[in-house]
This record gives sequence, C-alpha cells and structure tokens, in this order.
Amino acid sequence: MKLLKIFITLTSLVLALLFLSQNMDAVNIDLVFAQYENVKVAFIMVGALAVGILIGYGVAVAIILSNKAEIRSLRTNNRRISDELNDLRNVAIDEGIYDLDDGEE
Repeated sequence: MKLLKIFITLTSLVLALLFLSQNMDAVNIDLVFAQYENVKVAFIMVGALAVGILIGYGVAVAIILSNKAEIRSLRTNNRRISDELNDLRNVAIDEGIYDLDDGEE
C-alpha cells in the first residue's frame, strides 16, 4: 500500500511539472495591496499550492490538538467515574437495614 501511495504521488508530481512547463507565460497580477508585473503562471500556481498546503496543515493540527484534549478530558472523567463506582461497590452494607420493623431479630 505504501508503494502505491509513493507511485501515485510521483505520478501526480510528474504530471504537475508537465502542466507547469506548458504554462510559462508571464502575466500581470493586481492584488488589493500590491501589483506584480511579468510573473510566470507556474510561480502563481506553486504559490497558491503552498498557501493551500499551509492552511490545510494548520487546520489539521488544530483539529488533532482539540481531539487529543477532548480524549484526555474524557479519560479523566472515565477514571473518576470508575473510581466512584468501585467505591460504591465496596461500601460495607449496614446490618441495620435488614432489621425487622417490629423489633424482632
């Protein structure tokens, strides 16, 4: 399975490089805060990919950390409840409960 993932990754990388080599035209970019002239389309595509990877990585890390915190909280709660249940199981039964109401023993 690992070899299949590596093969698919390398194949997609080669296809992306072929696609980028076909798009070597220069364009002008006008952003709200800056203007760039004669920027190659390949650089724009790689930059957009890098920004997307960084945002995806940041979101994934945030989700993983929040899930680990929730798991830690649930384990602590489970341990507390298990201890309470064990304490309740081990409580000595009061012998006075079984006494008859009329005082006979």
